[in-house]
Amino acid sequence: MTPRQLKYFVAIARCGSITTAASHLHVAQPSLSQHIAALEEELGVPVFERHARGVTLTPEGQRLLERATSLLRQFDRLRDDVRQAPDGIEGNINLCLVGSIAPLLTVPLFRRLAELAPRLTLNLSTGISREAHALVEARRVDIALMPTAFELPRLEVLPLFEERFHVFGTSQWLDDAASTLRFVELAGIPLATPDRDHDLRKILERTALTQGLSLNVRYELNNAEVLSSVVSAGLACAVMPHNTFSATVRERLVVREVVEPRLTRTQSLVWLTDHPLTPAGELVRNTLAHLTHQFIDDGTLQARRL
Repeated sequence: MTPRQLKYFVAIARCGSITTAASHLHVAQPSLSQHIAALEEELGVPVFERHARGVTLTPEGQRLLERATSLLRQFDRLRDDVRQAPDGIEGNINLCLVGSIAPLLTVPLFRRLAELAPRLTLNLSTGISREAHALVEARRVDIALMPTAFELPRLEVLPLFEERFHVFGTSQWLDDAASTLRFVELAGIPLATPDRDHDLRKILERTALTQGLSLNVRYELNNAEVLSSVVSAGLACAVMPHNTFSATVRERLVVREVVEPRLTRTQSLVWLTDHPLTPAGELVRNTLAHLTHQFIDDGTLQARRL
């Protein structure tokens, strides 16, 4: 079994077709098929099921894909480590930030890393929590900043901060003279929330269940901008961490902290236990931690340091 065979296998698995993979790899299709046949012979099991539309992974192939992806990334990292520049850290790091915190951190992070490690290349993606988790699990990102990481297996977790939930809405639904709103009062307000797979929605539903309440979820929206528009138009309210909406949006809305009980979630930096960080990854991790704590201290980020 060779790195080349693993590279070819991963390419076919991602393309779902030997023909398409051969085109992407610039390798003749018969040669590619021979490499996969040799790989399957060595393993003693088929890694693909062939059909008219292409190929799909067998259960053994799925397990091989997870391990092959990790091994290939380690090979790439080995090259970066050996070729480490004498005047600083270099390499490629893939980072995912959950959408609620990404607008605040992206520009300061890029600026700080440009000062600390100009040879480092940071590839940034954003998404909701389950998308961030999927990217980490698939080894498509090296590190992610995401909530509720303690519920997920096989991850190294560095907690950064705890954020409280607030309800956002117009004066049509909320009393702008008050500073808090009891959780029980949410039952009488139309809500716009993410879908049930989102960590934020799970927190709301679990709390409602313990309180014996039924929430009036009128709109399910996973896009923060669309959700902000619905709330600003007075169609519904949203229960979110304070930092989800920009300061400009918050100024137009009534914002009240949810109490009795208070709702919180922890944001953490995570990476796979079997996918250790390189020096470049450690620099990104440490820089993110420093920036978030700095923003908490100066009031830019409404949260509690951990």
